Amino acid sequence: MLRVTPDGAAVWVQTAGANTNVALAVDGMETVWSGPTGRGPVQSAFGPPGGRCGLITHLEETYVLVLDRETGWEAGRIEVGGPQANVSFMPDGAMAFVTVTSRDEIAVIDMAELAVVGRIPAGGEPMGLVVLDPAMA
Repeated sequence: MLRVTPDGAAVWVQTAGANTNVALAVDGMETVWSGPTGRGPVQSAFGPPGGRCGLITHLEETYVLVLDRETGWEAGRIEVGGPQANVSFMPDGAMAFVTVTSRDEIAVIDMAELAVVGRIPAGGEPMGLVVLDPAMA
C-alpha cells in the first residue's frame, strides 16, 4: 500500500518483503528516507495536516508503528494485541481507529497519548474502515 503525505510532498510505500517504509519525494520519486517497520507492514495512514505522526499497520505484529512524518524515525509503538489492517482518523486527528483483524475488533487510539483508549467489537476479521465526519452526515 502507499499513501501521499497530507502536505503532498512525499509518498510512503511499505515493502513487505524487506519490512521497511520508504518515503519517496513526489517530485522526481527519489528516496527521501527509508526505515524499518515490523514484520508484514500493510498500510500507512496520516491524520489531518499539521499532525506529527504517521502510522504503519502490520499483518505479522501486534503493534502499530508510529513514525515521525518528517524524519521517518520511530516515535513509538502502540500495542493493539494482534495483527492489523486499516486505519482511519477522526477529522480533527485526535483519535485513530485501527482494525485488529485477529481480535474481531477496532482499537481506538488517542493520538496525543499514543495509547489504546477503547475497543469496539466488529465482525469477523475486519479489514476496511472509514470514519465519517459527523458534521457531514
